[in-house]
Amino acid sequence: MEIENTAAEVKPEVSFLFELIRDVVGGRVRIPIFQRRYVWRRNQMLDLLDSIRLQFPIGSLLLWETEQSVASRDSVGPIPISTAGKGVTAYVLDGQQRLSTLVGVLQTPAAESSEQSTAEGTDHWRVWFNAKDNAFEHHKKNDPLEAWHCPLWSMMDTLPFLKECQRIMESKDSQAESYIAKMQKLTQAFTAYKIPVIRLRNTTLSQAVDIFSRLNSKGQKISADEMATALSYDETSGQPVFNLAEEIDRLIDEMQSYGFKSIDRNTILRAYMAAMEVDVYSKDWNNLVNDDKRVGKLKLHEVIAITAAGLKDALTFLRGLGVRTTRLLPYAMQLVALAAFFIKCKEPTPAQRAFLQRWFWVTSFTCHFARGNPARDNSLIAELRDEISQNPAPTSLRHMRMDTAAEPFPLNFDMRSARSRTVLLVLLSLKPQDENGTEIQEPWRQIEEHGPFAMAHIFAKVGEKELVSSPANRIFQIQESKHKQAKFWLRELGNRQSLFIEEEEVKRDQILASHAIEPETFSLLMADDVENFLHRRCDRIIQIEREFMKIERVSLPLEMEPKPAPIDTE
Repeated sequence: MEIENTAAEVKPEVSFLFELIRDVVGGRVRIPIFQRRYVWRRNQMLDLLDSIRLQFPIGSLLLWETEQSVASRDSVGPIPISTAGKGVTAYVLDGQQRLSTLVGVLQTPAAESSEQSTAEGTDHWRVWFNAKDNAFEHHKKNDPLEAWHCPLWSMMDTLPFLKECQRIMESKDSQAESYIAKMQKLTQAFTAYKIPVIRLRNTTLSQAVDIFSRLNSKGQKISADEMATALSYDETSGQPVFNLAEEIDRLIDEMQSYGFKSIDRNTILRAYMAAMEVDVYSKDWNNLVNDDKRVGKLKLHEVIAITAAGLKDALTFLRGLGVRTTRLLPYAMQLVALAAFFIKCKEPTPAQRAFLQRWFWVTSFTCHFARGNPARDNSLIAELRDEISQNPAPTSLRHMRMDTAAEPFPLNFDMRSARSRTVLLVLLSLKPQDENGTEIQEPWRQIEEHGPFAMAHIFAKVGEKELVSSPANRIFQIQESKHKQAKFWLRELGNRQSLFIEEEEVKRDQILASHAIEPETFSLLMADDVENFLHRRCDRIIQIEREFMKIERVSLPLEMEPKPAPIDTE
């Protein structure tokens, strides 16, 4: 039901937590299908509950009230939701992660067949209050109960709570009465807790989203993909016709099979915008998603399939360069630009592939996308998409110099920096080996899972402070279980005794070389000359990098000395 030429009503109020939960379970407040799926981690859930225990504010909720029927979820966590009745229904536009957490945790769990309990596992919603430590904890269904444990869903229902109190008293724990008193105090805190609610009335969905973005201009903003999803959402007879959030979810799941498990949703949204041939930084969502105000050559729903194909081709290309996880990708915008190229060119010539490879390494070593120039980035993406994709033998770009000098070697190892991630890619090209001379299998999986902790410190303490955080003081973990200083396993290489001394030395030198350590440098480690060892290894990595740059036709840095690298803030 479209509402035109009416004054939008914005009604702020305060509601008790349990009134909101009751309205959700009763179907009067609903989670629309166009909202992204539940993504909160366990620590986020526990932090929210602890904030309520301490009576800290958890932010406001935004509800859009309308008589229009909008497809919504039939369960929240493990809790089934009643069918919406006729009349006005409130749809959650902001706050669904918080509200879903509270409903899923504080209500009695139902069968484990709901959409989200299947996705997360019922254990995800089983939260207990530990009265001994005044803390919230996740427990598995068959975990033993202590006297000080009480499930939250029973605390919020009188009869189950009384049964828990009886169980605690029968435990004969000397602190049983104290535990029950704490649980009663917690129940009172949750019962008395109030949440600010903003209700929007007499608006269309697009007006409601626009109002919210203005209300929150100085606070927590609705994310780009959430706004685009809400404004582009379309359904017929209560069934979704187009749901951008679900399309993004599906593509993220598919990209995981390529090893890229943490692609940002806004990166995918920007790839869609590149396919539409519009400004990838644009926030004019009404014009971008409204069919009657078409801005790009294609509509949003028309680019879903071709963008997915372009992104997959781009990921395949990146994997060929050694970029096998999101955490090794210097810039997300590189993926957007490559996807734009592959959307227009499914079968690149060898010359085009060689050009793209050089472009990737130039943008990585020069920290090209760290400077935040939207106009330049858009022009570059358009050139790759519209011109380079059609040129079978490209040699240059109009919107980027390919002979720009690389940034100096980074002074510090910081995986937030594209320059540090580029160093990792170079080190991976050496095919690092373990202490037995076996190539470390898929080290990028450790990087995906552990991030910077996949790179062990060689020395925990170094006289020169700058050397402690230098890339020269980091080395690939040879085993995930070995998190101590790497100097110990390195020294073991030097202490090995063998009848075949020469053969053993050759093997040892090969292992060291795979970690950018020369035999002369290794002798400094064995002599406990820490600073000189790190200086020599730093020089060696810089030398390897320069050789790598020459092969990839990247202009060498103008300075040899390591310098602080810009943090990737795109």
